[in-house]
Amino acid sequence: MMLDNLYQVIDDLSTDDLDALSEYIEQQREQRRLAQYTIEERIQKIEAAFAELWEELTPDELNEITEAMNSELVEPFDESEWRD
Repeated sequence: MMLDNLYQVIDDLSTDDLDALSEYIEQQREQRRLAQYTIEERIQKIEAAFAELWEELTPDELNEITEAMNSELVEPFDESEWRD
């Protein structure tokens, strides 16, 4: 069986390779989880989460957050991490 062969290969991996495999598996899980939603649905979920957060913040807290976000532009390291 193919899965049994895979288990043997995993058993033989170094710690670093096992960590890399674990990270890869988590990325695959996240991609599959996100794939169930359209881009529009994902945006709606993000907007809903932020709306809930904003309701709990005072105007001063919102201003502080806005100032912090606008104070420095941070370029993404890898655009593929946030684009489809």
